[in-house]
Amino acid sequence: MADVEEKMPQGLWATLVFICIEILLIVCIVPNEFIDMAILKEQDWGEVLMGKNQHDGLINKTNQLYSKINLETGLNQTVQGFFVPTAEEREKSKAWEGLGRVWFSFIGNRGEALTKVMYHIYYRFLLLLMWLPYMAVILVPSVLGGYMSWNIKRYTFRHSSPFLNTYSSKIIAFIIASLCVSFIAPVPIPPMIIPVVIITLLPIACSLLIGNLPKRL
Repeated sequence: MADVEEKMPQGLWATLVFICIEILLIVCIVPNEFIDMAILKEQDWGEVLMGKNQHDGLINKTNQLYSKINLETGLNQTVQGFFVPTAEEREKSKAWEGLGRVWFSFIGNRGEALTKVMYHIYYRFLLLLMWLPYMAVILVPSVLGGYMSWNIKRYTFRHSSPFLNTYSSKIIAFIIASLCVSFIAPVPIPPMIIPVVIITLLPIACSLLIGNLPKRL
């Protein structure tokens, strides 16, 4: 275990811990009504941004993905059966009678909240996929530009900057961590924020990272 902790960066550990805390808070605290409000609000923003026809297509894809992963595979029923006993199991044990009125009702609501968050994740993931062609148009030239800059430095007296290389890699790690956290966040996020941040920061960071690699790898 100590070897694993030494190999994994502290930033990665912090991100994993934060995501686990975020999921725990969602499962234990956030009301279902708040999650519903966040989903509907974000979908309203998406419809204004993309138009009704294109947004309806996104909603249909989200519903299909949710059905395939959560319903057709029986994932929802499996999770519910793991935490909440069936009616037959409750009848067999008198000990479940008093506890079931409060505890299993709470667990059922929290399981419903978790499935709603998963639906929200699918929606955001598919929305981000719609932006991939635009991201590629900007990212590919940036990567090629950074590679050419690195090759020029290899055959000239220009120096690579360890400072730019280090902090550009941290920016990329920050973007990835923020993306993971934002996918799970049970709050409405304007659809333009995540793609704009990625399109703005990621190409610059990739160009600086590649352009300032050591001359000898």
